[in-house]
Amino acid sequence: MENYCMIRKELKHELQVHASADDVWEVYSDPDLPRIIVQLLPGVFEKIDVVKGDGGIGTVLHLTYPPGSVPVPLTYLEKFVTIDDQQRLKEVRQIDGGYLDMGCLFYMDSFQIFERGCDKCVIVSKTEYIVPSQDIACRVEPYISIDSLASMATAISNYVYNRVLKVLKHKLEVQAPAKDVWEVYSSPELPTLIVKLLPSVFEKIEIVKGNGGVGTVLHLTYPPGSIPLTYKEKFVTIDNRRRLKEVKQIEGGYLDMGCTFYMDSFHIKERSSKSCVIVSKTEYEVPSEDLLSKVEPYISIDSLAEMAKAISKYVLQQKTTKPSVHAFLGRGDPSN
Repeated sequence: MENYCMIRKELKHELQVHASADDVWEVYSDPDLPRIIVQLLPGVFEKIDVVKGDGGIGTVLHLTYPPGSVPVPLTYLEKFVTIDDQQRLKEVRQIDGGYLDMGCLFYMDSFQIFERGCDKCVIVSKTEYIVPSQDIACRVEPYISIDSLASMATAISNYVYNRVLKVLKHKLEVQAPAKDVWEVYSSPELPTLIVKLLPSVFEKIEIVKGNGGVGTVLHLTYPPGSIPLTYKEKFVTIDNRRRLKEVKQIEGGYLDMGCTFYMDSFHIKERSSKSCVIVSKTEYEVPSEDLLSKVEPYISIDSLAEMAKAISKYVLQQKTTKPSVHAFLGRGDPSN
């Protein structure tokens, strides 16, 4: 019978980066990091699926490495157990399969960003594991490496150096109160309404999850021949005080074309008691200028501009009565 001597092992990698600690930590702590890292390192990770959670503490990921790659095992589940913005520390623990099936009692990766000046920092990547005996330590040690974490650190530092953020903006002045225009943009019925207002722009918009509030996920489909043809997006902000709505792409669309971030926003700014400005904005990020030249020709503010015109026209047509999205859809006034 083997003696349990509880051997703890630690592997560490440090990378000095000529960027602020906050900028680097922004990427490591981003809820979209699993998707971003697969885009940045397709040769290292085959896929990373979110099994549970939204990228915060408690999120569970299913990682799969390419067939025949050095990391053995090729798949496992891991959980985010620490995301500390103050210490800039993220800890990710294996919870099923992986090195646990090979005999490890504990296995955890961690990433900590240390500030070394306003434009310098160090990424410290660390792997810690515990095995019950020297015999098992000798068995698993040849398969455990810090290389994938080192590759992540290099890829993320290059991404921070080279990423390009683009912003497209459209403004439309409307001779209607800001609250009336915001009522339409913030309505849970907007996905159905906008397809009726603009059938040539949107083929269909389906609600995958939610009730029209923050967290709602939509599946948008454009007419045949459009690029991209389809994607999923999520309502991340609906701020009634500021009259601001932010909608972030989360699957397919421009993300599949190489963008690491893509978000549309709508801000209704009051000009007077009877007028306002609809500010429509598209923001997207790509890892390099080279990729920008490939995706830029396909990204436009036109559909958001068409939305603004259609909604302003709709609101103006309803000026004689209280604007009601429900009435437009034949559901009557919800206040009755």
